[in-house]
Amino acid sequence: MADTRREFLAKLALGVGGVGLGLGAHGGVWSQLAGDDGIAHAAPPAGKSVWAEGQDPYQTTVAAVKKLGGMGRFVKKGQRVALLPNVGWNRKPEQAACTHPEVLRAVIELVAAEDAKSITVFCNPCNPIRACLDNSGIGAMVDKSAARFEVINDQGWRLRKAVKGCTFMQEAHVYRLVDDCEVLINIPIAKHHGGAQLTMCCKNLMGLVQERHVMHQKLHAAIADLTMMVPHALCVMDATRILTANGPSGGNLKDVKKMDTVVAGTHPGEVDVLGCSLFGNQPGDIGYLRMLGERNFVNLDPAKLDVDYIKA
Repeated sequence: MADTRREFLAKLALGVGGVGLGLGAHGGVWSQLAGDDGIAHAAPPAGKSVWAEGQDPYQTTVAAVKKLGGMGRFVKKGQRVALLPNVGWNRKPEQAACTHPEVLRAVIELVAAEDAKSITVFCNPCNPIRACLDNSGIGAMVDKSAARFEVINDQGWRLRKAVKGCTFMQEAHVYRLVDDCEVLINIPIAKHHGGAQLTMCCKNLMGLVQERHVMHQKLHAAIADLTMMVPHALCVMDATRILTANGPSGGNLKDVKKMDTVVAGTHPGEVDVLGCSLFGNQPGDIGYLRMLGERNFVNLDPAKLDVDYIKA
């Protein structure tokens, strides 16, 4: 049952972190828009988000996407779909370093139900890929699903130029699936990060880029740039359990907090703005979000976002 908007905003209990507003074309297509400074910025439209709470990660994910309009809003029959979860670490699901396999399974099955031509899961892990897939539970789950996992290879990188409004990255090599698919779905886990403060939708895009070593030189600016450079149709953020300290790899169960939440939305910045409340942070205190707000890419005031709060 959906709460009222007033109840939802009271639940967030966040202050105003900025006033930028992301605008653009419909259908997940991002456009070049002139800001007050006369510079064109790449921005998605102000979106719709769903904050879903429930004890079952699979059912909570299904409920969130359904409330957002259903997977058919994003995926059409015969399309090639690429899924980007966080499979970066050799950790078990209960350690909250990787996307929960049941959240990913729900997205895969929802996409498959729309008769997609192909469903490919990919990620550029920090730990050995086989160990990541085995311990996270994602490998075994994908093997039994309608999807396949593609291991990133050196021949798969495609050059992408920065868009106007980017301040640090002039170009980046993104994995070929970003260009080859018709629909890209971002499926991060919400967790603490030692460098970026938090890793959610925007930070998770580092899983598809080659120049991570370059990005770490100015991490917040680089995350903001990459978010503007890589449009995607849908974000499904796993906050069923979050890592509150010692991220991104974690390991200590004392740092894990069970939140039983999935946040789905069409705007990565807006999902991240909402996700800040999971950690007691204000959006404007997170460097990359503050930059995106200053670039008029995202509204940092959660009270001005279009959000439904539901119980799954």
